[in-house]
Amino acid sequence: MERPVGLMTSCNQARCDLRKGLDFHLRPSGSRRMKEFATATALCVAAAIAAADSPCHDDRLPPELCTPEAQSRLGMVSTGSTIATEVAVEILELGGNAIDAAVAAAFTLGVVDSQSSGIGGLTNILIRQANGRVIAIDGTSHAPRTIDIEKFREYKNSGRTFGYEGISVPTTLATLEFARANYGTTNLAALIQPAIEIAENGYPISEMQILKTKKYYDDIMKATPYMRSLILNDGRTIGKPGDLQRQPDLARTYRKIATEGVRSFYTGSVADEIEADMVRSGGFLRKSDLAKVWISRARPLHTKYRGYDVYTFPPPGGGAGVVAILDILETFPSDFLAEDSVQRHHALLEAFRIAAAAVRMAPQQQRGRGQAVPLKKHAKFRAALIVPGKMVPIEVLAPNSNPECSSSSDNTTQVSIVDRWGNVVSLTQTLSRSFGAKVATPGLGFPYNSFVEPFAADNPQCPGYLRPSVPIMTDMAPTIVLKNRRFVAALGSPGSNRIPSIISQVISNLIDRKMGVRNAVTAPRIVWGGIPHPSVYIEVFDPISGEVVEAFEEMGFKDIKALRYPPSGKTKKNDFGGINAVAFDPVTRVFTGVGDPRRFGSAMGPRVVAIHD
Repeated sequence: MERPVGLMTSCNQARCDLRKGLDFHLRPSGSRRMKEFATATALCVAAAIAAADSPCHDDRLPPELCTPEAQSRLGMVSTGSTIATEVAVEILELGGNAIDAAVAAAFTLGVVDSQSSGIGGLTNILIRQANGRVIAIDGTSHAPRTIDIEKFREYKNSGRTFGYEGISVPTTLATLEFARANYGTTNLAALIQPAIEIAENGYPISEMQILKTKKYYDDIMKATPYMRSLILNDGRTIGKPGDLQRQPDLARTYRKIATEGVRSFYTGSVADEIEADMVRSGGFLRKSDLAKVWISRARPLHTKYRGYDVYTFPPPGGGAGVVAILDILETFPSDFLAEDSVQRHHALLEAFRIAAAAVRMAPQQQRGRGQAVPLKKHAKFRAALIVPGKMVPIEVLAPNSNPECSSSSDNTTQVSIVDRWGNVVSLTQTLSRSFGAKVATPGLGFPYNSFVEPFAADNPQCPGYLRPSVPIMTDMAPTIVLKNRRFVAALGSPGSNRIPSIISQVISNLIDRKMGVRNAVTAPRIVWGGIPHPSVYIEVFDPISGEVVEAFEEMGFKDIKALRYPPSGKTKKNDFGGINAVAFDPVTRVFTGVGDPRRFGSAMGPRVVAIHD
């Protein structure tokens, strides 16, 4: 897709005068590309504060956390990659809506953030339309129908966390197309074209990619030669930040999808290649599984938090944890949660723990696709378990908990977008572990997910016991916040089973502590590792001091992972998530956005937009 430089330049110079430019009809007939459109008249409107970066307002923050807060009057984008953010902004500038921009960003992240996402994975989307309707697009993946449990047990007993046996049905492509076809304004070819060009021409690899490659280097080296060639220089060497990486195979696959449509992936020639590779390599996925992919609308989970409406993703996503935490926190005075005290930090931590246990212990039939877990009516009872200075015993939270009855995604990416009309998208996508199953079909250029890998193979009584076609449950919780039916914020995060505690803590920062979106995102966090990994993660930086760590130890918390903040070197900064958020101020009518510095997030707003006549 070619950027219409002439139009953008003339708009900036003329300050919103009427100019001639390219035709921005974004749903052309046939498969014509944007650059082939006829010339027409368009009105260009420049933002009064176009994509300005506001200075840091918190003098306590070190330079590493003085993250620019992007501002615009024409919408806002926040993603885990500067490149993906720029692509989404361009779509908004060309007249596309938030759904168009999110789909284009997701395809781009499949190129530049391929360790976290891609068409071999899973995507869940929460949309708030300009008319006020909120919809969840359920991209739940399922285990293949031809699972061989004995073969899977051998795989589990081998100790491997990678390989073809761990792959479930990829749904990202179908989910993105469902969102585009039902709520977008742009054809698929136009939205995938930027990603094709980036994959062909190359992009500078990021520090995040290098960190993840280093972490999983040994597994990558044990994977297939083709997978190694997609990640490593010469199949062995980890690149340096800024090194150019090209993905010609992925570009060819994307181009086939752009030309032949999504059906090529699920029922056509790409599906044939996938099945042949699975049969050859011992995977369970088949073309019949791909052909049965079903994407649907679902009713979002909803709760009221101090007069704000919070919408988040229903089961088998992770929004029930966000709802449960907020319902517990609402039983405490807002002023108490605005304090910087050990008591506040303890209350937050216990709310995280109690909510995680409540969701985990809910009957399995309440955790299935699209079903709400009733939690609010029990919030006061659960909050009463929180006693200052005392840890709630794990036996009270989750009696008879079995560690093998749990599964969760490990690496994820978040896209948050709002357009000038008020359409909002919170999109979260994942491959489960970084680089997923660490295998790829030769010639297709994308890694497969590893959603099946965490399932249990020996205990049929576990909710996490592997069965044919079982839905994949995740902790992903794309979330949207409203007040008086007006948009306030959209956010989401990676972080595995820590996601609900991360998201709810940022929401409390926004509402209880009355922080702006940047300070709400960059403020140091305390998060809970969840069951069955009951670790306490603490970012030690004012106002969270070493005294908080000592106080938690005195209460009886044993597995405390304290990280000096801001993190440096090889510290596990990813344990604290990566909130990419956008927000709106109804008084100034300015959109703001921030990318989480923990995972090198990026935010930008449109500078100009094309208005069709």
